[in-house]
Amino acid sequence: MSDVKKISVIVPAHNEEKFIGGCLAAIETAAKNVVQEVEMVVVLNRCSDSTAQIAKKHGALTVTDESRCIAAVRNRGIAEASGDVLVTCDADSRLHPQALVFVVDALSNPNIIGGGMPIRYDRRSPGIVASEWCLDAAVALTGLSAGAFWATAEAFRAVGGFDENLLIVEDVDFAKRLKAFGKIQKKRYICLKKAPMLTSSRKFDYFGDWSFFKMATLDAPRIWRSLKRIDTDFVDEYFHDFNDKRTVDKKTAIDDKKNH
Repeated sequence: MSDVKKISVIVPAHNEEKFIGGCLAAIETAAKNVVQEVEMVVVLNRCSDSTAQIAKKHGALTVTDESRCIAAVRNRGIAEASGDVLVTCDADSRLHPQALVFVVDALSNPNIIGGGMPIRYDRRSPGIVASEWCLDAAVALTGLSAGAFWATAEAFRAVGGFDENLLIVEDVDFAKRLKAFGKIQKKRYICLKKAPMLTSSRKFDYFGDWSFFKMATLDAPRIWRSLKRIDTDFVDEYFHDFNDKRTVDKKTAIDDKKNH
């Protein structure tokens, strides 16, 4: 697809005033490296802070979705985006400066359907590095990357976007379906290894540097219940309500205790 005219970068955001500015600034930097027009679509999800004002200052198109379902929030962005190529990026993450260049180059190859980007965290520790190794191993084994996704708007919509029946792992599910869709067309799903997405380590800061492994073991029953939609206890704590004031206040109290 060598005739890309416009790229839309979709950013879901729930009370992200601390990170949305950096996220959008990184997109703006990446946009300077391509000739195509770049549109930023911020989907405001139950925001009670200054996320909307910051997004508008950066010239982003803002839309609202009040769902307690990240798949639905992402899909709202897809529906509103006007680009012929779509890229997803979480609000606490930053696209690599050359990310959009690599996306356009990849989609100029008729044998590529789209793909993802590897995840790297903005802080290093043994637990975080071990978590990255696990993520990289999963990508190597499955051929799926669950970082920022990219493909033509036509491909995004052909696979039905993100599955709103899923409260978690909607990203992995989307990657599987996009890869399967590409296979039917004899096209490959790839990971842009030279354009890692830098992601905040805030959840490691809050839950602990080994929390990835805790989730895979001790939290497995809660994760299973979320997958089965029996309850939302896990997704509420880790996703839906993570940025709410009570969570921020708890983190501040923990930091204050450490510093005294």
